[in-house]
Amino acid sequence: MITEDLVDQPFLDKYCVGYDEKTLPASAPANGITRRIFWAQGSDGVAKTPGVGIKNHRDTGGTYCPAAREIGSAKPAYISQGWGPQRHANGEIATRAISMLSILTGNVGINGGNSGAREGSYSLPFERMPTLENPVQTSISMFMWTDAIERGPEMTALRDGVRGKDKLDVPIKMIWNYAGNCLINQHSEINRTHEILQDDKKCEMIGG
Repeated sequence: MITEDLVDQPFLDKYCVGYDEKTLPASAPANGITRRIFWAQGSDGVAKTPGVGIKNHRDTGGTYCPAAREIGSAKPAYISQGWGPQRHANGEIATRAISMLSILTGNVGINGGNSGAREGSYSLPFERMPTLENPVQTSISMFMWTDAIERGPEMTALRDGVRGKDKLDVPIKMIWNYAGNCLINQHSEINRTHEILQDDKKCEMIGG
C-alpha cells in the first residue's frame, strides 16, 4: 500500500502523528519509527516488504498484495475486527495492525468507513441475580478457578495470589455461572478445562 501509493496521504498529514518526520514533534528522537522502516531505514535494517511478510508467515497463496490493493483502492472501506486477533500471543500487536489499515487508507470518521475496531452495539435490559452479602472474604483470580478445582488446598497467597487467607482449605466443588461464558470459551486451554469439568468427582455441581 505504501510503495504503490495507496495510502491517504492528506489524511495522514492532517490527523496523524509520526507517519512522516514532518508530523513528529521537535522533541522526537532522531531516526525514530516512521514509514522509513518499511524501506530498511529502521534500526533493524530490514525492509518491511510484502516479500518479507510472505516469507515470515508462509503465505504461499499470494494473498498479501491483492488484499492490500483491494483495501487501498476501496473508498469507503469498512474495516472491522472481531475478538479473535487479540486472543492469542502478541494479539495486541495484531489488533493495532488492523486499525492501522483504516488509518492508512483514511477510512476513519467517514460514512461507510470504520476505525478498525468492533462495530457498535446497544444493550437490552434483563433480570439479574440479586447480589447478596458474601460472608466468605477469601478469593482467587477468576482465571484460577480450574486450578482451584484440581489443587485447591495447595494454592497459597504467595504462589497463587489467594486473597484474604494464607492458603485455600478446600477445592472448588460447585460453580454458579449465571449468564456467563467463562467455563470454556473465555478460558485458556479448552481441552484441559473440558477434561476437568468432565470429572464430576472434582467439581460436583455447575449451575447457571
